Amino acid sequence: MLPMINKYNIKTMYSVQGKSLREIARETGHTFRTVKKYALTEDFSDKIIRRPGVSSLDPFKEIINQWLISDLGSPRKQRHTAKRIFERLCEEFSDTFNISYRTVCKYVNEKKKTLKDFSNKNIGLLSLTHLPGEAQLDFGETQFSMNGELINGYHLVISFPYSNHSYVQIFPSQNQEALFQGMKNIFDHIGKVPKEIWFDNMSTAVAQIKKGKERKLTDRFIQFMTHYGFKAKFCNPASGNEKGHVENKVGYTRRNLFVPVPNFDSLSDFNKELLIKCEQDSNRDHYKKNKNINDLFKVDLSEMIPLNSYAFEVYKLQKYKSNKVGFVKFESNDYSVLPNFLSSEVWLKIFVDKIEILDNNYKLLTDHKRIYKKNTKSTNWKDWLKVLERKISALEYTDFYQELPEIWKIYFKSKDCIEKRKIVSALAEMLISSDLSMATRALESNLDKGINDISSLITTFRAFNEPNKIYAELNPDEINTPYQNSMEPELSIYDILMGGN
Repeated sequence: MLPMINKYNIKTMYSVQGKSLREIARETGHTFRTVKKYALTEDFSDKIIRRPGVSSLDPFKEIINQWLISDLGSPRKQRHTAKRIFERLCEEFSDTFNISYRTVCKYVNEKKKTLKDFSNKNIGLLSLTHLPGEAQLDFGETQFSMNGELINGYHLVISFPYSNHSYVQIFPSQNQEALFQGMKNIFDHIGKVPKEIWFDNMSTAVAQIKKGKERKLTDRFIQFMTHYGFKAKFCNPASGNEKGHVENKVGYTRRNLFVPVPNFDSLSDFNKELLIKCEQDSNRDHYKKNKNINDLFKVDLSEMIPLNSYAFEVYKLQKYKSNKVGFVKFESNDYSVLPNFLSSEVWLKIFVDKIEILDNNYKLLTDHKRIYKKNTKSTNWKDWLKVLERKISALEYTDFYQELPEIWKIYFKSKDCIEKRKIVSALAEMLISSDLSMATRALESNLDKGINDISSLITTFRAFNEPNKIYAELNPDEINTPYQNSMEPELSIYDILMGGN
């Protein structure tokens, strides 16, 4: 299989350097068919889809080049944007022009960069310190509370120095999944991708620092970068000042968005709220330009590249073997599989916030919330309770029993073996649709009212878990039973039947 860096080089030679397919094949030594496959590919997520070429634009490239060259002597705000070029082509060549805006935009952005580099080298023009459409990225440390647990986590910041705008996302780690998911969330939100992004030499992106500016990048980072089409630039080692804008934004967002310490239940929901808060925070004037930051960010957006229409699913897939008691170990933590998958090979599909466990045919077996503590065990008891139901005599010696809240232990001890099996069966049903906390809430509610039968427990759980459906929460004081007259039995008739007086 062709290494990712080779795919990136082919794509760059074709899309950026403008070389022909045969020329690329000669220079790289790859077959024409291989070169064509990766040069014309648009979607570089794991599910690769071949896309048609863009040669249909060739008849119009010369006129586009003329317009862009003539712009070099014009004020920046009076130069052609990709949108304006597309509109002019539609107006002036209405009979023959039927090419998509995305194709035009891609070519215009690439051509603008070529002309800018040429101007800097040959005409002596000074480039701006911070050009529109460029970004910087960094992580910062921050605390937050998720589901009642205090976490020493990180916030990812992408800042845009031209406008002083920024976006932030929060994660329990700064691993590669967090890096990609944070970037993807921001790209999806703004509908564009920065054409250049500055990074430090984070190990999630850089496999090896070579001489000067040269870097050997990780395959997965190259894949992500190729999919979205941005160019990555890296600071010199120990030179964070080279991306000083985002360094300042890391501290600014921590002070302004994370004081007091955030407290939330859903990481994805909180990250969506953060994107809105960032835009609200930018509804103010730039510290130097005396213009609204959100208005300046529109200029940033106009210089960015279009968002790939194919979604990039952020995960990594790794093969593991479960142990003899049905757990796989990942990053020092144990995750349960299924009772019938002991000592078996499985695939872990690892996301930033969850882990899916698949069989060899990639069929989902079970899933877990991803744990970031060390040496922790996660058991999906709903998968194991059927086994426990058959071995109820061992209940009190299981990890499941030891992890239960005290109220459940007392409840189990008050029942015989048959009823214990029914409780375990009921718990299995409840854990499929909810979690143990909801089941515990139902148990507490019933016991407070003096109700301890298992059928009532299930009814109360459903009332809490499915509030839109009608389930009467049991309360003996409110039960309106119709009045029945008392009846005294008359037994003398039986004496007559038996031959008595």
